[in-house]
Amino acid sequence: MTRASSPVTNGKAKVALGDDTALTLAQKGRGNPFDPANYGEIVKPGELVDIVELSPLTLADRRIYNLLIANAWERIGEPVIHRIAKSALKGTHQGNERIESSLLRLMGTIAIVTIRKGGKSYKRRVQLLGPSDESLEKDGFLHYRIPEELIEILRNSEVYARLKTQVMYCFESKYALCLYEMIERRIGLEYKQSEEFTIAELRGLLNVPEGKLERFADFNKYCLKVAKDEINKLCPFWVEFTPIKKGRKVERVSMMWLAKTMSGRRDAQNLIDQHSIVRRAKLRGDIPEMPVLVDFNQPAAQR
Repeated sequence: MTRASSPVTNGKAKVALGDDTALTLAQKGRGNPFDPANYGEIVKPGELVDIVELSPLTLADRRIYNLLIANAWERIGEPVIHRIAKSALKGTHQGNERIESSLLRLMGTIAIVTIRKGGKSYKRRVQLLGPSDESLEKDGFLHYRIPEELIEILRNSEVYARLKTQVMYCFESKYALCLYEMIERRIGLEYKQSEEFTIAELRGLLNVPEGKLERFADFNKYCLKVAKDEINKLCPFWVEFTPIKKGRKVERVSMMWLAKTMSGRRDAQNLIDQHSIVRRAKLRGDIPEMPVLVDFNQPAAQR
């Protein structure tokens, strides 16, 4: 097994089995995805966006996985060992213990990925992350592998999402990050601005845990609305959900997306650039309490 020290994401990933480069793997990342303060883009294969996690991941887990993809991108289509400094994952605001917990969940998570073989669709169950070796030093390195079954899928990938990491770091809800990835995968499609899902399909793609939010009213209030509100405030596009009923029962949901105007995109970026306390308050609909400045050089009666 070859060892690879992958840089951020500057370069095409060559397919190991031939000279041709898969459409997705030929894309390049941009900027520095490991620094929340700076612009960065991660290319994420569509097959890793529209997945159903049998053991739903946390928001931090999904962020870390995206960073591992970005780090490995230059050679992600090859069966090599990738290396990343643990400090590079600190942009997720996680300590080493929490990073270790995320890695264990990623290694133990089985995802259902839809693939095409011989003109037919199949479901493949695959691990998201292979074995890893973590240095015991506080600022050491993590060595990890992408499972070969997943590499095979990525080599043939033709659909991808471009994830803006400044947006990714701002999300408060894992449902918002899942929805963001879904829209980024679809936003560039011509002649398509909406898609219908069954309730079960949408729950799976947004990775709602089994047994949670089973009533549509709860699913709509605590998942769809929460994710939609964050998307519409932080992203360069709008998203809307419309329930489709049969009789009195909601059977399907239509998801519509639309790019924002330049003014709307500017407002979203301004919110991203806000201090995290102010941004979090605005995302939650709260009005941040501004500090009262007191000049103690003045007499008390004049303050």
